[in-house]
Amino acid sequence: MRNISEKSTMPDNEEIACISFNDNREISITEQKINCPGENQVLVRMKACGICKYDIKCYKDSGTDPAYSAKPGHEGVGIVEAVGINVKDIKPGEKVTSDSFGGAFADYFVADLDTVVKIPEDVEEYEFWVAEPVACVVSSLRYLRIEPGDDVVVIGCGYMGLLIIQGLPKDFIHNLTAIDIDDNRLSMAKKFGANRIVNSRDEDAVQAVLDISKNKVDVVIEAVGAKGVIKQATGMLKNGARLCIFGHHAEDEVIPTGDWHMKGLQVLNTTPYMSKNFHKDLIDAVKLMEKGVFDQSELISHTYSFTDIKRAMEEVAENPSDLIKAVVTNYRDKLSFG
Repeated sequence: MRNISEKSTMPDNEEIACISFNDNREISITEQKINCPGENQVLVRMKACGICKYDIKCYKDSGTDPAYSAKPGHEGVGIVEAVGINVKDIKPGEKVTSDSFGGAFADYFVADLDTVVKIPEDVEEYEFWVAEPVACVVSSLRYLRIEPGDDVVVIGCGYMGLLIIQGLPKDFIHNLTAIDIDDNRLSMAKKFGANRIVNSRDEDAVQAVLDISKNKVDVVIEAVGAKGVIKQATGMLKNGARLCIFGHHAEDEVIPTGDWHMKGLQVLNTTPYMSKNFHKDLIDAVKLMEKGVFDQSELISHTYSFTDIKRAMEEVAENPSDLIKAVVTNYRDKLSFG
């Protein structure tokens, strides 16, 4: 293999399975030659890859991002098979997690060096080491500036909301309230450290927060992306407080900018693109996963074999009520489909 300083015993010219998203929710599975890693890249044998909302968006409409749809998957975890000539700190056989944007739904994927981080060598359940979403949470927490004694609200206890609750510095938060419409997810939020939980299907969330805090709160993290939630969050905040818009709002909506101005709110749109160094976020995410701050063993609700990826995408696209996070795994010995 060209541009490789160290390589595995994997045969040259091996054909591997790769997928792409096509029109009408169709998935193509093709056999392709393994790409050699460039001088600052690594070749990873995929053992697990998370399915995120962007994957589902492109699966439903491949025209959303044709380049990504041709090589989907960006939450890959696996074993390094080969490295480029400039790669010194990662060796074949080591295990890594990646935020390489695209191509990880394949037997092997190539990732830039600054998108991979080593994980413990004794890892066997790779699905729990999908770290790109955790890095998104770490990135947001850097900007939130939670202060001792703050009253904090998290709206939305889906996968990302629960990761946020795991990662918040609960020891010096005065009160952490979690809001959702699903009692099971609220129970998980309580287990992960929320002091109080509110089912907004059963009661007015704003009034419930005011009753709990005896005042308005210092920080609201909106992790839903649903219409109307930003206005709801604004009603919970005291003057000079912080509103974190973490959830992705797919549809434009009218937001209460007048209230934001009169309250002097600090509004943060904490997408990964806000990060000054997302690779550091990924490194720190893995550190905290190793420490047990982030534990995905209860969050990965659905796993699918890579050979069953068509069913995986279709079922996740239907958003079943018990879905928290779905991951495709690749534990088979045979490298290609069929």
